[in-house]
Amino acid sequence: MDKKADYKIFGKKVFFLYPSFTFQSLVIDRLRTLEYEVYILNDYKIVKNILLKNPDSLLYINIDANFNANAWINFIQSIEDSAERYGNCKIGIFSEKTPPDTVKRFDKEILHEADNITLSYDWDENFHAVVKLLDKHETKGMRQYVRTTCKKDGTAEVFWLERDRMFKFKLIDISSTGLAVKIPEKMAAQLHPGQLLKDISLMLRGTVFKINASIFALKPGNPFFTGVFMIQNDTDKSAIESIRIYISETLYRLVEDSIFGMQIDRTDYTLDKVVKK
Repeated sequence: MDKKADYKIFGKKVFFLYPSFTFQSLVIDRLRTLEYEVYILNDYKIVKNILLKNPDSLLYINIDANFNANAWINFIQSIEDSAERYGNCKIGIFSEKTPPDTVKRFDKEILHEADNITLSYDWDENFHAVVKLLDKHETKGMRQYVRTTCKKDGTAEVFWLERDRMFKFKLIDISSTGLAVKIPEKMAAQLHPGQLLKDISLMLRGTVFKINASIFALKPGNPFFTGVFMIQNDTDKSAIESIRIYISETLYRLVEDSIFGMQIDRTDYTLDKVVKK
C-alpha cells in the first residue's frame, strides 16, 4: 500500500504546537470526541523529528506563544525549505491575539499550506471553523474511529464473572466504540457472536471502568482467537471519555517512542539569518 492510499484510509495526524488551555479544552478535546487524531505539542525542539516520522501530517503553530513573529517565520521557513525531508507534511498557523498586520507577514513570507486559523471570541464558531479546515485537508480519511494498540500496556484487559467463572482477556487494541481481545481456544467455545455482556470491567493502565458490550465476531487464530467486542450505546459516557483519553495518551506515547534517541533541534530561530538545516 502506498503512502497516499494509507492516509486516504487511516487519515492524518494533526499536531497543535503550543495551544492555549482554552484552545485545548474548547477545540482539541471536542475534536477528539469527533474522532480526529489530534496531538498537543509543547516543545518546538522535537517538531522536526515528529514530522520526519509522520509524513502527510498537519502541524498548526500558535504564533502567539514562545517566539515573536520573526522567529516563527524563520522556524517555518526552515521546514518549508527542506520540504522533501518531511514528505507531504503541511504547516498552518493559529492565533488569538496576534495583530492582523503581523498575520499578513506570515501570508507573504511562508507557504503555510494547511492555512490560517483566525480565532474569535466565539469558541463554538472557532471549533466549527477548525473542523471545516481539517475536513478540507482530508484528515479523517475513510476511518471512522481512532484506534490504538494496547501492546505496551500490561494491565490492559477486560474481565467479568459469569456462572461463578472468571473470564479475563488481554486487549489487543481499542477505540471508543470497540475492542479486540485475545481469547484462548478452549474459552472461545463458551462465547458466541451476538452475546451481550453487561457491566463488564475494562482495565486500562491500572484503572477499571464498567462498560456494556456485545460480541461482534470471534476469529480463529493460532494459538488465540481474536474477539471483537462492540461497546454498547448505554455504556456510561464517563467511561467512553476515559477510553478516549487513554487512546490519546497512548498514541502520544507511541509518537514519543518513535523519536527516542533522535537529536533535538538546537537552532536559534531568533537570529536574523538562520542557517538552514
